[in-house]
Amino acid sequence: MNYINKTFFLLGFFFITKFALAYENKNAHSMHMNKSDSNSNEEKFSESIKNLNFVKKAQVVKLKDGETFILIASIVKQKIGGQTIRRYAYNGMIPGPIIEVTKGSHVKIKFINQTDSDQTLHSHGLRLDYRYDGAVGLGQKAPVKPGESFVYELKFPDTGVYWYHPHVREDYSQDMGLYGNYFVKDIAKKEEPFNKQIPIVLDDILLDKNAQPFYKNYANYAAMGRFGNVMLINGISDFSADVNKGDVVRLYLTNTANTRTFQFAIPNTKMKLIAGDASSFEKEEWVKSIIIAPSERYTVDVLFEKEGIYPIQSLSPEKNYNLGKIKVTNKKSKNSYIKIFNEIHNDKDMIAEIEKVKPYFDKPIDKKLLLTVKMEMEHAEENPPKIEWEDTMPEMNSMMTSKDVVWELLDLDTKKTNMDVHWNFKKGNYYKISIFNDPKSKHPMQHPIHFHGQRFLVLSTSGIKNTNFVWKDTVLVKTGDTVEILLEASNVGKWMSHCHIAEHLTSGMMMTFDVEEK
Repeated sequence: MNYINKTFFLLGFFFITKFALAYENKNAHSMHMNKSDSNSNEEKFSESIKNLNFVKKAQVVKLKDGETFILIASIVKQKIGGQTIRRYAYNGMIPGPIIEVTKGSHVKIKFINQTDSDQTLHSHGLRLDYRYDGAVGLGQKAPVKPGESFVYELKFPDTGVYWYHPHVREDYSQDMGLYGNYFVKDIAKKEEPFNKQIPIVLDDILLDKNAQPFYKNYANYAAMGRFGNVMLINGISDFSADVNKGDVVRLYLTNTANTRTFQFAIPNTKMKLIAGDASSFEKEEWVKSIIIAPSERYTVDVLFEKEGIYPIQSLSPEKNYNLGKIKVTNKKSKNSYIKIFNEIHNDKDMIAEIEKVKPYFDKPIDKKLLLTVKMEMEHAEENPPKIEWEDTMPEMNSMMTSKDVVWELLDLDTKKTNMDVHWNFKKGNYYKISIFNDPKSKHPMQHPIHFHGQRFLVLSTSGIKNTNFVWKDTVLVKTGDTVEILLEASNVGKWMSHCHIAEHLTSGMMMTFDVEEK
């Protein structure tokens, strides 16, 4: 990273925004966030821990078709890194309950808001009825205010690992601890055997004494996003799991961080990539590490052949983190699946599904998006990295708010941006979308782009064609890259697409689209 250029960039922004006229965010009254008309309202969210219960460990809840489950968002306290802090939790847990269902199920979630801020429940990646998607102003008319409740009717047409989180001020509520997983199983399909399964929810939290608090009327850290300085797995900073020697362990990875992209690795093990956001891959792959952006999910099988302690790490050119550890005992596995693990398998159903879609791979591009930003500054960074792994200027980044920074999704055909962009799709059609992340913008960085209620395939990245497909709902578009996706318009409704860096979303980086019957 070019430190000098970045320094000039941030200094230029700081002095201009500090002493010039306030920059007007044209999305100030967007449906996603209601901001004050005045900069004088600096009301902060409470940090009090008085009379709060301590957080509990997540539990698995298995729901049958037709069941109703009560999910309560409330305020708790948690001890992390020697500090006891105020948190939000679902049913008192961080992460929230792991909700396990079978493919094809329909369930109801009675959501009760016992926090001190507006909430909704967004079931990320599910192809559900848009009225229960949790996007205020589209399917859901209003947020669930403190003391109120709302019943979400969910359907689960696809196997995979999904997750739920708020869709009002994610930069605050999600960072406070509101996230949990859905595991959707297909009982008709035989899985490869494994000895143990472990959910791995990746997150970080900013506990620096100099960190800015959260404000009620805008997000801060709006340029780079709110990077944490304490790494978390399953909501804790000292995660540890025990397995036996020779175990094949299935790990379900979910990145719930506001901003941070992780490069997940467990050195000195053998790791096999099995599945992504919304399906298995066509064929399994051996991997040494996995880059996982906010809101993405991956499933891997890991073989632990020898006794010992194995660190779970996040790797980057700037800094490596130990996220937790796996303790391998000298006790041998009761059942050995090593022979099956050492084979690479194809998913015949997924291959057949992709074959039906291949005729659309070479169709013309239907829509073009440019990812950029509006800021009051003079110079952009030269030679930006593909991924911004760390916040290299936290003090200045903390002063950049969603009132000053407008992250943009620009439709290259209409020249409209963000909530002025509205696409119309027909159910049953496939649409090729090109997404270009401008490396010459005033602050180039990666963006995980999420489409609600649909699924898509990543066809290519900067001209390099994909050769192993998986259904996705979120794609990481690195700086300077052009990613082409093929979106299957399969789910009727009014939907949103946005960057899943929470501070970028709160700073305007979202658009809408409809899927209508033919």
